[in-house]
Amino acid sequence: MDCWTLLELPDDADERSIKRSYAKRLKTTRPDEDAEGFQRLREAYERALQLARWREEETDDCSPEPVASALPADNLQAWSGLVEMSPSLAPMPTVAVAPPPAQALLKGLTLENLPQRWPEAQAQQCAQDFQNLLLEHCCNHPEQRAPLVEWAVQHLEWLTPWQSLSMSDAQQRSLVGALLGYYRQTLKDQLQANQERAFLAQLTHYSEQLWLQIFDHRLQWQSTVLMLLNEQQWSVPLFERVCQVFGWDEQRGAIPEPAWVWQHLVQRCQQETFYQDLQNKLQQEHSWAPEVLAAQLLAKPLSPRQQRNLTRGFTQNEWQACQELAQTLTWRFPQLIERLPQSDVFYWRKFMPQPSTIEETWVRTWAGIGLAFTLFFIQERQDPPLLAAAMAAFCGWLAAVLGLLALTAWNALALRLLDLDLWLSERLIPKALRRPPDPRLLRHGVPFLALMALFASLLGLLGMLAYLGFTLIGALHHKRVDHVSETFRLKHPWLSVLHWSNFSPWQSVFLLLMVGVIRACQVFYPAFPLTRLIPG
Repeated sequence: MDCWTLLELPDDADERSIKRSYAKRLKTTRPDEDAEGFQRLREAYERALQLARWREEETDDCSPEPVASALPADNLQAWSGLVEMSPSLAPMPTVAVAPPPAQALLKGLTLENLPQRWPEAQAQQCAQDFQNLLLEHCCNHPEQRAPLVEWAVQHLEWLTPWQSLSMSDAQQRSLVGALLGYYRQTLKDQLQANQERAFLAQLTHYSEQLWLQIFDHRLQWQSTVLMLLNEQQWSVPLFERVCQVFGWDEQRGAIPEPAWVWQHLVQRCQQETFYQDLQNKLQQEHSWAPEVLAAQLLAKPLSPRQQRNLTRGFTQNEWQACQELAQTLTWRFPQLIERLPQSDVFYWRKFMPQPSTIEETWVRTWAGIGLAFTLFFIQERQDPPLLAAAMAAFCGWLAAVLGLLALTAWNALALRLLDLDLWLSERLIPKALRRPPDPRLLRHGVPFLALMALFASLLGLLGMLAYLGFTLIGALHHKRVDHVSETFRLKHPWLSVLHWSNFSPWQSVFLLLMVGVIRACQVFYPAFPLTRLIPG
C-alpha cells in the first residue's frame, strides 16, 4: 500500500492537505495503542511530504520567465519623438510607503498585547502574514521566544501537523527546545518550592497539549521530565503519579529513555520507600517485633546505656534482623547511612554474645589442660608416659568442667559490667588485636589470665609463654586452616572438634616447638622458673 492510499489523498495533494490528513488519522492511530499502525502512518506521511516538496520544486524550476511584449515600430518612433521634443521633467516627490498591516501589528509585540493583535490581524485579512512574521520574530528574539511560542501552540496549533504556516526543521527544533526549556524551568521551580500538588497539575496540563501528542515531541518531553526528576528531590507518591501521567510501567516494558536514568530513579524510589518504612518502625515504640527492634537500634539516636538496655534481651531472631538490616543498608542503600546516627551500621555486634560452641570449647580446653598435666606428671612423679597421660586426661577433664562452670557464671557477671567492659576495651586493647569476634578486656581477659595462671603453675614460665604465644599468634595471624565440612562434622563430631579449623598454621608449629623445649628443660634443666614456679 502506497503513501497516498494510506492517507486517502490524490497523487497531486499539496503539503497542507497531507498534514491535515495525517492529523485526522493520528487521532485514531495512537502510538501507545497501535505501534505498528502508527509507524506505517508516520512513514507514509513523511514519504508524501517528500514527494509533494519535490513536485513543488520541479514546478518552480520549469515556470517560464516573463517576456516583455514587443512594441510596434510606429509606437517606438512616436515615443522617441516625444522624448526628444519634451522639456526636462521635474523630479517626482518621494512618497512614504505605509508598512503592511501584519508588520504594523507586530511592532512592539509582547505577550500581553498578543491576544489583542491576533484578532486584529484576522479582521484585516493578514492572519497568514502575521503568523509568518511572528515566527520570524520568535527566531530573532530568544528572550521572548518561549512565552510567545507557548501562546502560539495553544491558539494557532503551532508545532502540530495541522499548523497553517511552514517552518524549517531548524526553526522547529529551536521552538521545541525553547518551549521544553520553559516548561522544565516552571516545573523545577515548583519542585524546589516543595509544591508537589502544583507540579502534578502543571505537568498534566503540559502533557495534554496537542503538540506534545506528536510521537517525537512526546519522547523528547518525557526525557526532559526524566532528567529533571534525576536532578531534584521528590517524594515517592509524586514519582508514582508521574509514572501514571506518562504510562511508565517497567513490568509492561514501557520505560522512558535514557534507560540508565530510569533505573537510577527506580533505585531512588525504592530507597525512599525503604527509609520511610524505617521511620515508621521508629514510631512503634511498644512493638517487640525483631524488625522494629533492629530499626530502633540502627536508626534511632541512643546513648551507649540505652543501646545496652535495648539489646539485653535480644535473641537469635533480633540479632538476625539486625544483620539483615545492616547488610541491606550497606549493599543496597549506602546513601541512607548518612542519615543514620551511627556511621558504622555493624556497631551493634559488640553487644552480641560471643559465638562459640560449648562442645568445641570444652573438648579443646580439656585437650590443652590434659597436655599440660601430662608434662607435669612426667616431671614430678616420674610416671610412665601412658600412666601420666591417663591421669592427665582425668585431671584435665575435671579442670575443664570446673572451668566451664566458672566461665558461665563469669559471663553472666560480665554482662552486668558491659558498659565498663566496653569503655576499657576501646582504650586498652590495641587495634591490631581487634578482629571479629571483638575482644573485651573483662569478659575475655579474666578467663585468659586464669588459664595462663593454671599453665604457669603446672609448667612454670615456659608453660605460661606457650599459652600466651599460642593465643597471640591466633590473634595476629589472619590466615586459618580450612573449616571442616558439615557432612564430616555430623558424622564424626568428636574428630571434628580435634580438627585444627579456625587455627593458624603457625599455632601448631609453635605448640610442637614449645612442647619440645619444655620437655628438654624438664630433662636437662629442671629448675626454677622455667618449668616450675616453686623453687626446689
